[in-house]
Amino acid sequence: MPEDPEAVPGVPVGEMPVAWTLLVLGCAAGALLTGEFSRFTLRLAAPFLLAGGLLALASVRAIGRGARLVTHGPYRWLRHPYFLGVLLMIVGAIVAMRSLPAIVLFIPTLRVTLVRARREEHNLALRFGEAYEAYWARVPFILPLRPPLTSEAADAIAALGQPPPAEDPVPDPPPAPPAEPEA
Repeated sequence: MPEDPEAVPGVPVGEMPVAWTLLVLGCAAGALLTGEFSRFTLRLAAPFLLAGGLLALASVRAIGRGARLVTHGPYRWLRHPYFLGVLLMIVGAIVAMRSLPAIVLFIPTLRVTLVRARREEHNLALRFGEAYEAYWARVPFILPLRPPLTSEAADAIAALGQPPPAEDPVPDPPPAPPAEPEA
C-alpha cells in the first residue's frame, strides 16, 4: 500500500474534529452542570467570552470558502485564531461557572486542539507549499507574540500561492492565401 503524503501518525485526521468537538462540548457542559456562577465570576469571565467569540467569528469570516491561503484579518496575527477563540470561550465558561470538572476536561481539550492545529498545518503545507512556509515563518502559532504581517508581506505571501501566469502562446501564422486556379 503506497504511503499517503497527508498521513500523520496517530488518530486519523477525519476523527480529530469529532474528538475535539466532544471535548469542547464536554468542557462547556461540565461547567454548566457542575458549576455555580455569581455576578463577580460572570464579570471576570465576560472578557474571555467576548474576545473568544469575536475572534472565532472573525476567523470564520476571514476564511470564507477556504480556497486560498488566508493572510488577512486575524490570520495576520496568528496561524490559528479560531482555535484560540474557542479556547478563550472555554476558559470564560470555566471562570464564569467555577467548575472543577470543566478544568479537568480543559487539559485534554487543549492537547487535542494543539494536535489538530499541527495536523492542519501539515495539510496546509502540502496544499500551499512555499507560500505556507513563508507564512509559517512570519506568523506565530496560536499566541500573538510578534507584530502582525504587514500588507506588503501578506501580498507577497499570497503571490507565492498563485499559479504562475500562463505564457501567451506564439500566435499561429496567418493562413496562406488560397492558390489561384490554373486556367
